[in-house]
Amino acid sequence: MRFDPGSHRSSVAAEGVGDRLQRYRAASWWPTAATLVIAELGLGAALLVPITFSDPNGVDPYLARLSVASVLIALPSLFVKRLEPARPILLALAAVATTYTLLSAGPQILFDLFGSRSGSFDAQVFWASVAQALGTLLIAFAAWRTVAPQWRPSLRMRHLGLGGLAAGVIGSAVLIGLGLALPAGLLGRVALQPVALGRDFPLLGPANALQAFSQEVQFRGLLLGALERTMSPRWANVCQAAVFGLAHLAISYGGPEAPFVPITFLVGLAFGWLVRRTNSLWPAVIIHAVADIALQFGIVQGLYGF
Repeated sequence: MRFDPGSHRSSVAAEGVGDRLQRYRAASWWPTAATLVIAELGLGAALLVPITFSDPNGVDPYLARLSVASVLIALPSLFVKRLEPARPILLALAAVATTYTLLSAGPQILFDLFGSRSGSFDAQVFWASVAQALGTLLIAFAAWRTVAPQWRPSLRMRHLGLGGLAAGVIGSAVLIGLGLALPAGLLGRVALQPVALGRDFPLLGPANALQAFSQEVQFRGLLLGALERTMSPRWANVCQAAVFGLAHLAISYGGPEAPFVPITFLVGLAFGWLVRRTNSLWPAVIIHAVADIALQFGIVQGLYGF
């Protein structure tokens, strides 16, 4: 019988791949990574497949389809014991999708229910932001309360401290300084409009802060805290930042702000590092809120021409 070196090398390579795969599957991070990848693929399909086969404009302006898909993906983890470690991760993704739908559809829902009594559009956005924050906290509490202690995400909401406060203030100042240093034309920033600022800030300022709070609880609280239970801190941070970037891509795949969406991955990395460094969610909440308010009143108006 003639010896075939090629087939021998192929069998050795196959065994090597199989052994590596077995080691990966035995690692503590494997179920978490598999859960995250499968869930993201499912949500991506729910978002992109209908757009591919229909009119991409106005198909699902509130991403309701994505919200329903996120709930259906998360539901089995609530009832199947073996899926308990994946529950906080899947609930974090459901919190992102469902509360965004609540935020984006909120003004229209309020107007449909109460008509002119629902107030101005700014007031509707504010109350929709309150609903988003409350929904996020409710889902985070459910994720924390319904799993065993070893799987509970560390939300890091209990303390701020002087160090955390200083980090939030300094980070906000640095962020604003960087924004002012960039060319105005690149950002569409032409000038602040005092009339619009005085009219909109009392409601849209707090609304933007609430939206920033919701996102930090979802990504740097619930998702990062859940991933840290089975992954190294570095990889947990990379994964939550990737999901943070993908979430913004799902929301802003078109429009003048779309080219800036990839930056959200780096922002997510920085916020995740800051949260771990200070062991507090609040510095990231402060910086995120300041950034969102600055975007609302100093940049978005220029990009969209209003």
